[in-house]
Amino acid sequence: MTVKNTLLFIIFLMLAGSVESATKKIHVWRDKNGVLVFSDTPNPNPNADSKEISLNDDVVTVKSQKPTILNKSDKPKKKLINYKIEIMTPGNEATVRDNTGSLHVTSRVIPRFKTGYKIQLLMDGAIIHEPQASTIFALQNVDRGAHTIQVALLDEKGKRVASSESVTFYMHRARVGGF
Repeated sequence: MTVKNTLLFIIFLMLAGSVESATKKIHVWRDKNGVLVFSDTPNPNPNADSKEISLNDDVVTVKSQKPTILNKSDKPKKKLINYKIEIMTPGNEATVRDNTGSLHVTSRVIPRFKTGYKIQLLMDGAIIHEPQASTIFALQNVDRGAHTIQVALLDEKGKRVASSESVTFYMHRARVGGF
């Protein structure tokens, strides 16, 4: 009789375990404020979108009450960075005195620009230097007179992301021979 009681006890434990694991369910939904709610009781609003999660010792299954479709607005948006680029030297209305016509243009980009972005220098409305990763440009043999310069920040595809204000400077080169 002891063996029989032991077998009955083991069978009872097996049945109780399977019944208990079948009743472990978690209900998940969002309330009217958009807060995610986890509960062991179903959503009181039967028309709301809710999911039922069944828990077993080995397997977790999720059954959706209503199919949900992601809107295009649910996709993560690419964060746009507002860059500011400015010419530091020469200053606006500055006179540069150099008989060789050498000029160093220094610019600054805030915030620091991404790898792959480049800076392009324009003088008198024309591109005079290939885009580069450096914010410093060295020009030679700049003609005497008034000039305007501007720098532009370009993305990986060459699209202009930001532009500086135009800066006017005057190149002063001494004349030789009184001409």
